[in-house]
Amino acid sequence: MPQPTVRLRRSLLWLVPSAVVLLVVAVLLARAVRADAAFAGFFSAYPGELPPPEGMPVGIPPWLNWAHFLNSFFLLFIVTSGLRIRSKERPPAFWTRDPARFPRLSGSPKRLSIHTWWHLVVDTLFVLNGLAYLVLLFATGQWLRIAPLSWEVVPNALSAGIQYLSLDWPVHDGWVNYNSLQQLSYFATVFVAGPLALLTGLRLSPAWPAKWTRPNGVLGDRAARLAHNGVLWYYIAFTVVHVFLVLTTGARHNLNTMYASNDGDGWLGVVMFLLSLAVIAGAWWFLRQRITALAKRTGNVREMPALRQPKG
Repeated sequence: MPQPTVRLRRSLLWLVPSAVVLLVVAVLLARAVRADAAFAGFFSAYPGELPPPEGMPVGIPPWLNWAHFLNSFFLLFIVTSGLRIRSKERPPAFWTRDPARFPRLSGSPKRLSIHTWWHLVVDTLFVLNGLAYLVLLFATGQWLRIAPLSWEVVPNALSAGIQYLSLDWPVHDGWVNYNSLQQLSYFATVFVAGPLALLTGLRLSPAWPAKWTRPNGVLGDRAARLAHNGVLWYYIAFTVVHVFLVLTTGARHNLNTMYASNDGDGWLGVVMFLLSLAVIAGAWWFLRQRITALAKRTGNVREMPALRQPKG
């Protein structure tokens, strides 16, 4: 039977070309729709964004910049550890909670792969950052930027999506107001994907009570794994599209908004973005060989012997 990495490579051999072909077809269809006079009324009635609601604050505060950076930081480790768990490859070590260090925790310690342990650790940090973000989001009124308050957001989001696909970007200014497609995607990421990832992750974690475990149904293993994997791929797709659009629809202005809390076109946001990438890359390099050492500080770790490479 092919190894998980081999199966992944084989899947990518047809998935990537198929995605490119579908994207080209979608772009051609979108450009045809934009050029068709029959749709001119639609784009006139639904330009792609709604006026900002009364009381919505203008601008991106520094705390939101920091939350955005930390989300990116934690998400890298969440996705990579999640993909390792999903690949079912043999982990280099296993972690077990040490009852002597955590005597107040009930239940017998369960053995976890080092990938699962690291996934749970970074998930916890991601959730704490998310909770702080939600508190500040509602306390400052920033929730009005991403909350759809009218059904007209749907046709406007469709209009913005067609404009993006046609490569004729819709006019937008994230400092003042998000367009409807941005609004729906950010709302889905914060209020749908995030809670779904948390709930399904808890269902699959060792903290889930055994008496509530079911093989099938809404709380079943299969449903939880499918939903959790779906959220994983959603985050990957969202990140790829998000980064692409940030860099192709006015990179300097977008990066100033997202990293420097200003509405200018200077280079501060670019510098801070590059510094954030350096920090993330440095953390990745530093932690790559030290995750097992960190795990030993919180429990008992059994390292597995290295697999022998086949001769020839």
